[in-house]
Amino acid sequence: MKKLILYFILMLAMPVLLKAQYSGSNGRGEVSARLANVVLSLHDVTVESASKCALAQNYPNPFNQSTTIKFKVAKSGDIKIVVFDIMGCKVQTLVNKTLQPGMYETSFNGSLFSNGIYIYKIYSGEYSETKRMTLVK
Repeated sequence: MKKLILYFILMLAMPVLLKAQYSGSNGRGEVSARLANVVLSLHDVTVESASKCALAQNYPNPFNQSTTIKFKVAKSGDIKIVVFDIMGCKVQTLVNKTLQPGMYETSFNGSLFSNGIYIYKIYSGEYSETKRMTLVK
């Protein structure tokens, strides 16, 4: 998991890490890249014990037909997970029920929807969290 997190941090930070330089007036030019002086630090992410709800990133992402979304419920109550398109229009409600504390998962079937970025959001009392996922057919 740590390697996966490091991979995504490096991929997102790549435009910041590399500085390209172009030099030459003879039409052929030379391109060189060097690493900028950027320090990245990683900390272990620990899940707080039963004090907060949590929404995990869907897997796989990007996905073709179907994807799985895992989430944690901290205390019993009404839980709602809704999927929106990139324009903010509600596409589908995945979960809308009262759940007990624990880990759960649900799936989203995107076979009837077009390619693109979709947003999914969990609501639990006053808590809400949003993630995004990409559908590629």
